[in-house]
Parts: sequence; structure tokens; C-alpha cells
Amino acid sequence: MPLTADRQVDRYLDRRLRSFQVKASTTIFKGSLVGLDSNGYARPLVAGDPFVGFAFENLDNSAGADGDESLRCDTTGDFDYALAGATLANIGDAVYASADDTLTLTATSNSFVGHLVDVPSTGVIILRLREFGTAP
Repeated sequence: MPLTADRQVDRYLDRRLRSFQVKASTTIFKGSLVGLDSNGYARPLVAGDPFVGFAFENLDNSAGADGDESLRCDTTGDFDYALAGATLANIGDAVYASADDTLTLTATSNSFVGHLVDVPSTGVIILRLREFGTAP
């Protein structure tokens, strides 16, 4: 049914940090790549998970149930990260993750995390995180 009056819609001004409920019996370390399991709970990224961001903090839910704790994640921005074999020729390429600490340029069975925007030194890239829900 169409609106018949004004409606207030809350807006998030800062898109940088978002909170995600954490999977039971899980510890997530600061700086790790974070994915969502099939039920939507955050965990250290497993290849194929939807990627939500970098863990902004360490969170220990090892004794908790699903959703007992929430983790803040960096969801936008550019980050230095290790990626062996990347060269300047890879600038603009899609970047994927195969684990919570491993980036790759290989798409198959991995999680899309963003694009390579620079290679400041051997084995290090600048990764621009993708907007949540976007494809490579």
C-alpha cells in the first residue's frame, strides 16, 4: 500500500563499523577476515562464506551460544594485506579469501572480498573492501 504520510527513515552516517552476531563456540581475532555461516552468524572466514569485513576487535564467544556476543567489523576502506605473487599488473583485479588469514586471486570456491588497488611492496597489496553483497 502506498504511503499516505511522511515517514522517518533512520540512516547510518558511518558505514565503516558494523556489528554481527557471533557463532557459538567461536573466537575471532582482531584483524581476521570475517564471514557468515549459513545461519548468518559471524565466524573466522571459511572459503565460500559471504565476507563481511575485517574484525575490528578480538572477540571470545568460546563459551557462548549463537548470538550471545556481537563483533564489530571494518566493512569499508583500503587495507594493507599480504598477498604473495601480486604485481602492478594485478591492479583492479578481484581479490578473494580462502581462510580468515589468506588472500588469493583465485575465485574458485573462495570468498570475494574486494579489489586490488596497489602493490606498495613485494608480497603486500592495498585491498579495497567491496560493498557488502556486491559481486566481483
